Amino acid sequence: MTFIFSSMIFILTGCGGISNSEEQDFYQKAIPIGQEYFKKYYDAEVEFTGFQTNLPMSSTMVLDGYVKDDAKTWVSLSFYLPSLEVKSASGPGEFIHKRKSEEEVDSP
Repeated sequence: MTFIFSSMIFILTGCGGISNSEEQDFYQKAIPIGQEYFKKYYDAEVEFTGFQTNLPMSSTMVLDGYVKDDAKTWVSLSFYLPSLEVKSASGPGEFIHKRKSEEEVDSP
């Protein structure tokens, strides 16, 4: 039983994790990517206020924030790590449903 408990603690705390400074580096790199994403697809400027990493359970980072013109409209953006490719966006339904399609974004 002690072995199982020790193994679980090892897995949850250290296996596949990254250091706090690496998390901060990813966060600082993700902020402009996230701001550009919301500008491009939602015509919205966002302010990110925090983040979570979901390591080692999944290779993702989630940025949390709000729309600058409306602090009550919260948003979050999920990234794959370490590529910082956008995985998904979330927020209130009426905001998220306004996302532009790729055709709308790519048209002149």
